Amino acid sequence: MPSYDSSISIAAPRESVWRVLTEVVAWPKWLPTVSSVEPLDGSSLKVGSRYIVRQPKLRPATWVVTQLESPRCFVWQARSPGLLLVAEHTVEEVSPGKAQVNLRFSFTGLLGGPIGMLFRSVTESYLLQEVAALKLKVEAQQ
Repeated sequence: MPSYDSSISIAAPRESVWRVLTEVVAWPKWLPTVSSVEPLDGSSLKVGSRYIVRQPKLRPATWVVTQLESPRCFVWQARSPGLLLVAEHTVEEVSPGKAQVNLRFSFTGLLGGPIGMLFRSVTESYLLQEVAALKLKVEAQQ
């Protein structure tokens, strides 16, 4: 099934990157690929938390946090008939004051292959914009 990745090095401690990345309700303020994030279970990120995410060119999706390993990674998933979307957000400490971020977006399920290929261009574009915006946001705060 299609899976797309984007990585970037950020000149900041992993905890600083993690703090910005996991404040998902604030994403629309600095992330051009997200129009709104509506928390359904409170704004703090925890396993089981649900968020309605609206993005340009895409239908709104309800994302559910399925994995959380602070300050290293979180995974959330969105479902629709025949399709499971999985977004992984990983922050690794490369050295003191330097982090590596990897974003991975996967399409699975009966329709995962064709939908993943259909949305390849927008997915790859959004991932590149997201890591670049995260880098700018975090490094501006240092």
